[in-house]
Amino acid sequence: MTLTIQPYQYMKINDIVYNLVHQYQSVNDLRTIGVLQDLAAEEIHDTVPGNDPAITQLISNIMDRRLRHRATETMVKTLQEFVVPFVAPDKKQIQQTFRKTKKLTLPDLTVVDWRDYTFFAWNDIATRRKYILYYEQDQLLGLVGDVSSPVIRGYCSICQHEENVTMFLALNKRHGDGRYTKKGNYICVDSLQCNRNLHERALFDKFVTTIKKQ
Repeated sequence: MTLTIQPYQYMKINDIVYNLVHQYQSVNDLRTIGVLQDLAAEEIHDTVPGNDPAITQLISNIMDRRLRHRATETMVKTLQEFVVPFVAPDKKQIQQTFRKTKKLTLPDLTVVDWRDYTFFAWNDIATRRKYILYYEQDQLLGLVGDVSSPVIRGYCSICQHEENVTMFLALNKRHGDGRYTKKGNYICVDSLQCNRNLHERALFDKFVTTIKKQ
């Protein structure tokens, strides 16, 4: 069976390896290093279950406590060929998803590496809005919200990491009475960084559920 890795799994593996190599540079006790190596191997196996040769080889390679970050970056990148990219939508599909938005401004999609994305989002500076695209059972869906101009250091509601965040105010219609309500959630200003921090699809799904319930 061919190995497949979701973008968020790849990001998590990268983080596990980075943290292990960082520990190599600060921990001298061999017994402690052995424990850290075992934990890293277990986390990688939990992230991508099975015994695929590519994963086994990566784990074997990172057991060298002499490793530094530059070398391990190359090792982790060998897994990129197995990453299932976000299915790139075309302009028409995006416009259809946000059909209620007039004069939708799109980013340059030709420079996007779709392997980096569990969800895809961009900021429209002119309208102070953020647009979020994601797939649910192979259906392309979208969220749109106003973003506040103040940027603060705080925890993102999507990736659960401390980053530069801004308030995302999604507009939702209430049931029955026709009125609209806005409620905010702090999320990363930089959506690419948010994807790099995202290690579980469930965290993004929880965010979407929260937005839709508001």
